[in-house]
Amino acid sequence: MDSPPNRTAASPGLRALLREKIHLARGALAGSPGHVQERLASGWDGALALAHLLTKLPDAGLAWWAQQPRGHILLTAQAQAYATGELLHGQDTLEAVARVPLPLLVTRPAEALALALQPLDHLLGCHGQADGPWLSDGGGITPRWRRVGEQVARLFPLGYGLSPQARTDPHAYLAQGLALALLDPRRLQTEDPKLHRLLRDSLLNAGFWRHFVQEWTQEEGG
Repeated sequence: MDSPPNRTAASPGLRALLREKIHLARGALAGSPGHVQERLASGWDGALALAHLLTKLPDAGLAWWAQQPRGHILLTAQAQAYATGELLHGQDTLEAVARVPLPLLVTRPAEALALALQPLDHLLGCHGQADGPWLSDGGGITPRWRRVGEQVARLFPLGYGLSPQARTDPHAYLAQGLALALLDPRRLQTEDPKLHRLLRDSLLNAGFWRHFVQEWTQEEGG
């Protein structure tokens, strides 16, 4: 895995995401295997390493994600799951939380990134509501995102998922595809060209995000 980026080099949206959405479970590094502790000087290095994997998401999207009340990432020693409802973290109650183990982040960063991207799918589908449809289910919080969600829902049954899980679970299908688009877009273009094109024109498109955020801001202000 690449070295964590310098903190000062992060974009405003990425800094906001680090501050608001990426958390460390108590004892996350101390409870991790020795090889993980050798790679990470502190738990914060794990947070920076994860942020480094997210750098190619448009900054407007990262900033929007950071502003939402739900949709968190919790770095842990072992627990690996997505909690659609509430999760207690210290004295805080977090909602819609991806638990990402530091060992997974160190040894299989693409898998860790896919897990960390699930809150964004959930937020764009239904604001992260526990029982609401995700973007990859065909949901969408605005007509713009609903059109994207409907396209993902049409692509999923074609069977181009990158793993057995991604061929049976639409959430995994989008998360793994988006992770690959961030880390190795040429491979995704080869293995699932329709998803690659859709992501290029939506989730990875800075202009798409700017238009959405502008509309969102106007609606919120109104």
